[in-house]
Amino acid sequence: MALEFLLLLLLVGVWGITGYVGNHLKYLRGRKTRFRGWLLVTKIGVVAGMVLILLWVLDILLIGINFGWLFVMDRVAIILPLLGLPALAVLIFALPNLSRAIKAGSSLRSLIVPVHVMLVGAVLAFFLVTIDIPAIPNTEDIIMYGGALIIAVVLLWFYHGRRLRLLEHRTPRLSITIARSAVYSVLALGTALIVLIIAQKMSEFPGRMEMVHHQTADYGGGDPIPPDNMHAHHRGHDPSASDKLISVVDLKGPQSGVPDKTYVLYAETKKIQLASGETIEAWTFNGQAPGPELVADEGDLVEVQLVNKNITSGVTLHWHGVDVPNGEDGVAGMTQDAVMPGESYTYRFVIEEIGTHWYHSHQQSSIQVQKGLFGAFIIRPSNQHETKMIDTTIVAHDWMTPDGRSIPALDRDDSFLQNLVEPGLPVRLRLVNAGNLTRTFSLNGAPFKVTAIDGYELNEPGTVTDRLLRIGGGGRYDVEFIMPDTPVTLAMLTDGKPVGRVYSKDGDSAPEVLEKGEILDITQYGAPTRASFDTSTVFDRTFTLILDQTYFGVYNGEAGQQWVINGKTFPNTPTLMVREGDLVKTTFVNRSFADHPMHLHGHHVQVISKNGLPVRGSPLVLDTVNIEPGETLEVAFLANNPGLWMDHCHNLDHAQKGMTMHVAYENVYTPFAIGSETGNHPE
Repeated sequence: MALEFLLLLLLVGVWGITGYVGNHLKYLRGRKTRFRGWLLVTKIGVVAGMVLILLWVLDILLIGINFGWLFVMDRVAIILPLLGLPALAVLIFALPNLSRAIKAGSSLRSLIVPVHVMLVGAVLAFFLVTIDIPAIPNTEDIIMYGGALIIAVVLLWFYHGRRLRLLEHRTPRLSITIARSAVYSVLALGTALIVLIIAQKMSEFPGRMEMVHHQTADYGGGDPIPPDNMHAHHRGHDPSASDKLISVVDLKGPQSGVPDKTYVLYAETKKIQLASGETIEAWTFNGQAPGPELVADEGDLVEVQLVNKNITSGVTLHWHGVDVPNGEDGVAGMTQDAVMPGESYTYRFVIEEIGTHWYHSHQQSSIQVQKGLFGAFIIRPSNQHETKMIDTTIVAHDWMTPDGRSIPALDRDDSFLQNLVEPGLPVRLRLVNAGNLTRTFSLNGAPFKVTAIDGYELNEPGTVTDRLLRIGGGGRYDVEFIMPDTPVTLAMLTDGKPVGRVYSKDGDSAPEVLEKGEILDITQYGAPTRASFDTSTVFDRTFTLILDQTYFGVYNGEAGQQWVINGKTFPNTPTLMVREGDLVKTTFVNRSFADHPMHLHGHHVQVISKNGLPVRGSPLVLDTVNIEPGETLEVAFLANNPGLWMDHCHNLDHAQKGMTMHVAYENVYTPFAIGSETGNHPE
């Protein structure tokens, strides 16, 4: 909606100038020549302003036609009246007075007031689009902004009436008029600065706060859940509350029994070197970045001990894409406290899925994941047969150099790595995007199949040769091909030179990169088969989530661009309330200019439709759903894993700026908290 931003900015400018010129007319009533000149300028401004309003209406109309009602509903319900009603007043009262010679003070007031009210409406509209996006219209916003416009009408009418009566007896000198305008401008700027400082201070998080708030509960049209049963009791179990309350501490994996797989991960700082020789100040697991690849089998009881050697801010382990019990989820301030230097923490859970997953810290995750605290987690099916196959995991990431440069790489290879592969062998490439940005991959030199996405195997995936693969932050694709006699090039396309792998029988071949092609539409790929949900499913709860951005705002004491859900940043984003056994549908609408890979912890969701069209390929079950600008995706899940779960954008910079919400089950609470006093900063 860049055009809308530009149009509203121009509206404020044009009506601001027109308001100033129109206001000056009351000082020129006795000077016919100058009066007519300023009147002409006012006419031009009014016409230009009305044209801009018409263009804005056409822009919103086109957006609604092309993308749907959810993209424009707040504009129609709130912003359109703020512009339309003052514009109507200008047409009814101001334009007739512009068409005749104005002498009477009352007639002049009928010109100036509508123009100034129009300016107020334009400013309010611009404020809504740039700072306080309503997203989903509500009565409170309509009353607040409509009330502000009405108050402006009343105040301007009485102010200009009084001012015109005073001017009938004495017209001030030009210098006094200029000085008064300067004082008003300074007062306006000073007030804006004071408001900004106060807003920054008020936005700062307290030293200790809850992650889940009953004030933001959204029941999705289902039965309300009593607030007492969803409140986070940070001081432990409230004896006056229901005996049904369950702490996240009790929602753990088996705490006894001999584990099938045991790992120890040491978190520590260490310098690493990329393939190009670039040195990176990294945070590592076991001295590695990415961390060691963990491999387990379906049904295994896995035990992982996390030991923090020297990460001063603390660290946790989150099992991205693995539906562990809530108490094992590794979210600082929600399911545990961050593990501080010298401390350790043990995770135990039984694996009930297969495929390509990964793990990473969920403490200051926008910083810690970027610095290297992540690794692959591969889960093999229990019925897997031993076959001769090249099976390799490739993790995409952006490494930050000490001088602030971002270097895209696969693992630590920021160029092309040569691989020796015997022709005729099947090859599986497990592509993991551990970065924030959506990454585009190409495979050139052999037909291939995408056999799994986010660890979920696709039904009858077709063979393709010229498709590009787009993987959102946190997502995974499994790609398989049969090695031919000629080289095969896997490339991650970047703004600069691509990076990747070259597979050949001699282990030394020049990369041949496919840089252009059609993006594989995963909602139309593979063969349909029976799925858990479809467009005819009756759901217990239905949520609508508008993903958007503000051009300016304040968040936790910092000013800048904000990423919002339903017009709010955490902790004011919706809390999606569910009961165990609920069938839940969520509609994601991306009205921003960036991709948002939305990741729900503890669950997998099935994509039902994209932009209103049902999924026609293989059932698509994901844990990270990438919604691109202008897209609307409907997803569904079964609420079958009780707990308090994060649901956030896995562009972790967006999550750090407030694009985080939660799914909360009835009767579950947490004894943990976030904030500077707790040391927990999950983002």
